[in-house]
Formats: sequence, structure tokens, C-alpha cells
Amino acid sequence: MPTRTRATRSTRRGRIVATVAAAFVACALALAPAAGASAHDYLVDSAPKANSVQTAPLKTVSLTFDDIVLDLSGNGSSALLQVTGPDGANTHYETSCPTIAGRVVSAPVALGPAGKYVITWQIVSADGHTVSGSFAFAYQPPAGTAAAAGSANRPTCGGAGSEPTRSDSTAAATAPNAQTTPTANSSSLGIVIAIAVVIIALAVIGVIVVLATARQRPAAPGATRKGPGPEPDDD
Repeated sequence: MPTRTRATRSTRRGRIVATVAAAFVACALALAPAAGASAHDYLVDSAPKANSVQTAPLKTVSLTFDDIVLDLSGNGSSALLQVTGPDGANTHYETSCPTIAGRVVSAPVALGPAGKYVITWQIVSADGHTVSGSFAFAYQPPAGTAAAAGSANRPTCGGAGSEPTRSDSTAAATAPNAQTTPTANSSSLGIVIAIAVVIIALAVIGVIVVLATARQRPAAPGATRKGPGPEPDDD
């Protein structure tokens, strides 16, 4: 009986440890995509800002990201920054290729008539992944302001990529009215790591508590080990 009781306890502890370990692995797998996504660059500021109303003539559009933007070509052509409009038209008002300076991507523009314009961008993130997004702003210049004619095509940039496309590493929404700003899905990698550490610590504590409780649990009735000495006679 004592041997059977010890074996039962050992089996129970093994099952509990296996369950806790499985829960820990599941949490780790769930956090892995978030950690990878949080490493992508995301937009933290822009000029003009999303959904803003621009009343003065605009000469430059600039985007600021949370990390360095990679300039793979050395001339800014690995990034794309285009300004189209107004009011749904596909006329381009960026007048030259984008420039990459650290975390900032910019391009010169000459806007046309009043209306809603859309800024669409695509960059190579610091982690090597392509990310893209877009947002809109309104242009309401004073009466008499000269309006640029725009172009049916964007400026030709040596080695520039194609139009922004969706990919598994896209870090920003492409809806025209959506500002590509940090969200819970693009939180810093440090936060994700901190959460992972907390989960690991809780899992370890849980295992320790379970094992300690299992050791202190009293044996089942009739399973108490008898002291040394000969068994009593039945006579």
C-alpha cells in the first residue's frame, strides 16, 4: 500500500507540472507574434497631421517614425511617400522622391485645389520588414492661392518599389482616415518582454506551490505506513 500511495502522488504531481508547463508554453507562443510585431517601425508624428485642416500652402510632407528607417538604396528610393487628391482623385502632388534622414521621411509637395488629400507611405523598418500606411488631411487655402496642376504619375525614383501593397509585416492601417499611430498592437518590445517575464514568474511560483502542497497532503486512510516489527498473528 505505501508504494502504491507514493506512486499515485508522484503521478498526480507529474500531471500538475505537465499542465502548468503546457499553460506556460501556450502563453509564450501567444506572446511571440506580439513581440515580433512590436519590433516594426510605426508612425509617431506627421506634418500635416491626420484629419487636420491645412490652410497655408504646403511645401513639404514629413513623417516621423519611432525607429530608424532603412535607406537601402542610399538615395531614398527604398521608401515611398505620395500625396494624392483632391477628394478621391488619383492626381499626384509630390514633386520629387522622398528623402530619408534617420527616423524622418519627407518629400516636397505642391498642392492643387481645395479638398481632401491622402498621404500614402511605405518604408523599410529598422528590423528589415516593409511597413506601410495612409491617412487623410483637408486643404483649405485662402482665396486666390495658386493651385498646382499635379501629375497623373508619381515622380520616377531610381530603384523605387511599386505602389504600397499589403504584407504580413504591414504595421499600419491603410484606411484614408486612419492615423497610423502607436496602438496596443504596436507597443514597445520592452512591454511585451515584461509581460513574458511576469508570466514565467507566475508559472514557476505555481509549480512550487503545487509541489509543496502535494508533499504536505496527508496519506489516505489505511495507507499509513506501519512501524517496524513482526506482523501480529491472526490466531
